[in-house]
Amino acid sequence: MLRALQRRGWVLLVAILVTTACAYVVASKHGETYTAESTAVVSAGNSPQSVVTPDQADLLANTYAVLIPKDAVILRAVATRLGTSVSDVQKRLSVFNTTGTALLALDYRGTSAANAIAGAADALRAIAGDYPVSPNIIPGSIGAVQTPTKASASSGRAVLVTLGVILGVALGLLLMVVWERADPRIDRPEDLSQEVGSPTSPVSAISQSGVNALIARWTDLAEREPSRIALVPVTADVQADLPKVALRFSQVHENGATAPRWTRTRDHVANGEDATRPVGIGTPVVIACELPSADLTALQPIMDCDLVVLVARRGTPRAVLRELLDSLTEFGISPKWAIFLSRRTVGLLGEATAPGRF
Repeated sequence: MLRALQRRGWVLLVAILVTTACAYVVASKHGETYTAESTAVVSAGNSPQSVVTPDQADLLANTYAVLIPKDAVILRAVATRLGTSVSDVQKRLSVFNTTGTALLALDYRGTSAANAIAGAADALRAIAGDYPVSPNIIPGSIGAVQTPTKASASSGRAVLVTLGVILGVALGLLLMVVWERADPRIDRPEDLSQEVGSPTSPVSAISQSGVNALIARWTDLAEREPSRIALVPVTADVQADLPKVALRFSQVHENGATAPRWTRTRDHVANGEDATRPVGIGTPVVIACELPSADLTALQPIMDCDLVVLVARRGTPRAVLRELLDSLTEFGISPKWAIFLSRRTVGLLGEATAPGRF
């Protein structure tokens, strides 16, 4: 997930920005809302005037909390007093009952402070006392406790923006996971080795002695000395630095070579151009090749070599690598090794004077 975040973190950022911006726009269009609250109680007592017992009052309060916002008669009475529609009142009126009590809280969300206060007061007036407007309310069962005198303002902007951020994070992560599955990448030497079907050497782990051992191993695989080793780039960004990689690889090997077995000259490739010069005994030719294509002419230098080594950088699409392998296989070319670049090649080559590093 960390590699995916580094590679496609911008997707997460864009998703958060888009959803947050949308939430902010929606909150701005809705504007501020005002809420006022009335308090009522379902009456209970031991007097003859009491309608219900204390236990019944608690149950009845819970029933009223569900009934009142749905009672058409109550809603119509409030709508008439406010000069609005029944559906508008139903959308703005909420009734709550605290569990274990006979209290009722009537909230009304208005378009202004005055509208909210009037709505909460009218709702209380419609249900309280001996003459409730609805036959579903037992006369005298609800008493008024408190009518509203002020309304609280809330834009809901902070809530909506927070929800937008949360939605953006979830959406961004989902898009990243889907994209990663649709476009898998080479992120570890093991990934490259699995795709190529050959050993893979990460450059960060190759010391000077390691280079000499690797060269010796490549020579054994080539079954010829001195051998011609082709460094084949998997992508164009690797090809741009590959001549320097080949030169650096040769320099490290030459500096560390101690027991040569043959004396002869070889073609030394530096910066993509051939140059013949005397070299140490038994040193192989390291050739920086161009990015292969279906053109046989472009593949000819690779086909002339004794050993093919693929060079891929972290983040290389697996689909690109597979396409290259298919192209090489069509001409009977089979890579025997792979090099994994875990850092920018230019940065590594900038330390050309530091022995033992590649």
